[in-house]
Formats: sequence, C-alpha cells, structure tokens
Amino acid sequence: MNTKVTIRDVAAKAGVSISSVHFALSGKAGVSDETREKIRRTAEEMGYQPNTLASSLKRSTQRIAILLPSDAGDNKYYYQPMWRGVHDYLSKLNANVECIELPYYESDKNEVFAKLKQLVMERRIDGILTVGHVDGFSAAQDWQDIHDRDISVVSINSENKLCDSLCCIQPEYDVIGRTMAELIIDRIPEFGSIFLCAGNPKWDAHSLIVKGFDDYLAENRCPNMVYKDYSYSINRQNYLNIFNKLTRPDVAACCSVYSQGTVMLGQALEESKKAGKVYAVGSDLPDVTAERLRRSVLNNVIQKNPYAQGYVGIRTLAEYLISGKVPEQKRVFVGSEVVLKSNLVMYEHEQYRYMFL
Repeated sequence: MNTKVTIRDVAAKAGVSISSVHFALSGKAGVSDETREKIRRTAEEMGYQPNTLASSLKRSTQRIAILLPSDAGDNKYYYQPMWRGVHDYLSKLNANVECIELPYYESDKNEVFAKLKQLVMERRIDGILTVGHVDGFSAAQDWQDIHDRDISVVSINSENKLCDSLCCIQPEYDVIGRTMAELIIDRIPEFGSIFLCAGNPKWDAHSLIVKGFDDYLAENRCPNMVYKDYSYSINRQNYLNIFNKLTRPDVAACCSVYSQGTVMLGQALEESKKAGKVYAVGSDLPDVTAERLRRSVLNNVIQKNPYAQGYVGIRTLAEYLISGKVPEQKRVFVGSEVVLKSNLVMYEHEQYRYMFL
C-alpha cells in the first residue's frame, strides 16, 4: 500500500516548517516568493495532493470525536481534570465545532472503539482527540483507515504509535523521573532503599518516568537499592503488594509515577504508620492526594497537569480544523510542577487554573 504524502512530509523534504508549507500551498502571506516556489516544486515532485473537500469543510461544521478514558471510578484521579480542560476550551470556542464524546472504561473499550470505527466509515468526523495507549486495543489498519480518510488526530498524555498524528501533547516524562529521583536522593542516606510504584511498563506515560528516574541514579552513581511494583489499577491485591514492599525495614523513601499508585501508596503510608518517617513523592493532585500532602503523608507531588493536556489538545485540533493552523512540533510539552504543602493553594483555586497552560 502506498503511503499518502502529508504536509509534514513536504515540510521535511523542503527543509521548512509545516506552517510555511501551509502558507505556500494555500496562497497566504508569510513566506518569500523563493520559498513558496521551492515548496510548490517539492510538493509536486512528491505527489502531494491537498484535500480540497476537507478544505471546504472548514467553512462548515467540524466534528471531533473525543476518545478518552472515562472520568468515573478510579479514572477520576487523573482523567477528571483532563476532561475538564477539554470542556473549558469548548465552552469558550466561538466556531462551528461539534464533539462526539466517547469515554471508555477498561471493560467496554472495544465496544467504544467499534463506535469510533463506525463514525470513520460513515465519514461523520473530521478529527479525533485521544490518548496514546488507545493503541493497546486497536490495530494499525484501523488507524490507516483513519489516515486514508484525512481525519486529523491529536494525541494527549502519550503518543499513539499506530498513526501519524498532528502532534502529541504531553509532559516531559524524562524530566519528571529525574526530578523525583533528585528530590529523594537529596534527602536519604546512601544505604537507604527506595520503593517505586512504576505503573504499567507498556505505557510511555509510566515507563518514561521510570527510565528518567533510573537514568538519574545511574548517572549520579547512587548506590541506593530500588524496589519496583508494576501495578497500575486499584484493587486489594495491588494494594497489598505495595504495602508489603513499602514496609521493608530498609525502605527510606517511596514514590509513584501515576495517580492511582499515589492513592494506594498514601493509604499504605498511613496504615503502616510510616507517614512522616519515609520520604514520599507522589503524582498528580486529586483531592485525596492534596489532602495527604497537606497532612505531610506525602512530602512532594509532581503535578503532570492533565487539565492543560486536555485544554491544549482540543485547542490544537480545533485550530487546525478551523483555520489550518499546524503545530510546529510533533511533541508539544505542557509544564509539570513540584507541589509542596506551602504552594498547594495555587492548585486548589479556580483562578489559578489557567496559570499552568
């Protein structure tokens, strides 16, 4: 099967930005005559064919499918603010955009994805906002069909490796892992062991933080032993695994790379009476974690800003569909912050929300 040439391919071949290609091929100002001619020649040589039907649709209603984990149940700890970011942007958008929300649970993800495929086959959507690990229950051919129908995709949280998305909106996971390691190493002795709730090793949103953590220890020749637990959902057995590793007598510090692990870790710290005795770093700020930070059960929390991921993700996709604004980079990083008890107030009030976009 011949792969369709995209605007990104033309930009790479011509050695220019994606925006320059858009300006040149749409006849807009913003590039010199020489660059415009170079881009047009490159596009012709590569056989690039702009989608005139999609261009005309930009003047009419644009329909976006939002395929994200549901914000109910255990997902509430991370995906509630992500959905809130999506809804906040859409509430301010003054354009002809309709959204079809497809929240899914672990139990019905295949059924929900089948609904998306039906929308694709019926050509009822122009764009998809999704998370990277959706590739765990879909196939490369599904995303090839989406690509062949000129449906634009933006990923948030992590990259969908099965499709050529416009971009991925995500935190800089390597930096988060290194920050966690530095916070801990500065506060425990060399003989103290570390317990790490490492999450799902198949998800970049977890594994890349773990890699950054490990790399920091290796590069700084830290001799501390690290115990890891690879649970990634809340249930009794996973909690017991975390409790048993946390209560090893040599554990001097603990941390979690994901929100659900942080919730279980906080409970284990309280029930084992190790809160305040073991240095603890968590992830994300649902209410239960914020309260434990306030009571010094946790010493620090790394806020990965799922609200900003949702807000920037839907904004990026909408702006592309409405006006052709193409993201300059394949990966767009949202900021992450170290939260302490002293600055927790900044993350709890509505007026501070947009500071972190």
